[in-house]
Amino acid sequence: MLLIPLLFIAIIGLAAYYMASRVAFATGIGKWWLFAGFFVLAFFSINSMMAAKNYYPVLHPVVVVLSAMVGVFLYMLMVTLLTDLANLFVHFQPKTFGLIVAAGTVLISTFGIVNTSWPRLKTIDIELPKLTEPVQIAQLSDVHLGHFRGRRNLEKLVRIVNQTDAQMVVITGDMFESFYNLEPATLEPLKKLTVPIFFVSGNHDMYVDVDSVKQLMRDAGVNVLENSMTECCGIQIVGLDYMRPDDRTIDHMHAGVGAKTIENTLPEIAIDSTRPSILLHHNPVGAEYAEKAGFGLYLAGHTHGGQLFPVTLLNDRIFNYNRGLYRCGSLQIYTSEGSGTFGPPMRIGTKSEVTLIRLKPTTR
Repeated sequence: MLLIPLLFIAIIGLAAYYMASRVAFATGIGKWWLFAGFFVLAFFSINSMMAAKNYYPVLHPVVVVLSAMVGVFLYMLMVTLLTDLANLFVHFQPKTFGLIVAAGTVLISTFGIVNTSWPRLKTIDIELPKLTEPVQIAQLSDVHLGHFRGRRNLEKLVRIVNQTDAQMVVITGDMFESFYNLEPATLEPLKKLTVPIFFVSGNHDMYVDVDSVKQLMRDAGVNVLENSMTECCGIQIVGLDYMRPDDRTIDHMHAGVGAKTIENTLPEIAIDSTRPSILLHHNPVGAEYAEKAGFGLYLAGHTHGGQLFPVTLLNDRIFNYNRGLYRCGSLQIYTSEGSGTFGPPMRIGTKSEVTLIRLKPTTR
C-alpha cells in the first residue's frame, strides 16, 4: 500500500530537482533552495487539488492558486524539457534559456485558462433506431461547480442551450466538485431553461454529498433519475447512479463494491424494445450491457477527453470511449468532453463543450 505514495513523492521529487537545476542554470540561484521550494509547492498543490472539496470558504483563494499551479508546473516542466532539447543544438545563454521557459509557460498556461472559460456549442447528428421524428437534445456534463465555477459559469451554459432548438436537456454527472458554491443560488440559472431537464449523478457529486446535490437539483426543477426510467419526446430515457459496469471491474473513483452495477441494474428496468431508448450514465462503461438491454444511444461524460495534453494521449488508452461518438455493436455511445475542469482550470488539446445532439430516424 505504501508503494503508490512513495512513487508519487519520488516523481514529484525528480521533477522538482530537474526544474530546480535548470532554473539555477538560468538564474544563478542556489539549486537546493529552488528544489525545496519546487517540491513543497508542487506537493501541496497536487494535494490541494485532490482534497479541494473539503476546504472551507476562507481557504478558497489558496485552493484556487494551488490547483492552478498544478497546470503551471506541468507545462513549465514540458517547456523546460523542450528547451533543454533545443539547447543541445543551439546552446542558449542562461538568461535566454530562462526567458524561453518563462515565456512558454506563461503563454501555454494563459491559453489553457482562456480556452476552458469559453464553452463552445458542438453539434452532432445521430440516427436513433425506432425514432419516428427528429428530436434535439442538449447535453451538459462535468460542469464541476465549486472553487472555479459558480452561478456565472452556469449562466453561460444556459444561454448557449437557450440559443438552440433543444427539446430537452440531459446532464450526465459531476454537477458539483466542492462544498464551495453548493447552494441553491448557484443553480438558479437552470430555471431559465424552458424544456425538461434530466440529471444523473457523477463521482464528484458523490465525493461532495450526492444526496444534497440531488435535492438541490430537484429544487431547481430538474428531474433526477436514480436507476429509473422516464419518457420525453417519445423516447425512453433511463438514468443510472454512478456505478461500476459489473462485479469484476475495479473502479478507482470509488463506486461501491458489492453495490449495484450496470450489468445487474439494467435488467431491472424494463424498456420497450420496439421504441427508441437512451441510457444516461456518468462514466462511459458497460456499453456491452447497454447494447444487450436494447438501448440505441448511451450518453456519458467523466473523461474530460483527458483535459490537458499529454494526458489526452493517456486517456485514449485508459478509456474505450474517451471523447466523441463510438459504436458498440448496435449501440452508439457519445462521450462529452464536458464544460468544466478537474484540478487546474485549463484545457490544452480539448474544449469546454455544450453538445447539441440532433437525433434523426434511421434511413437504412
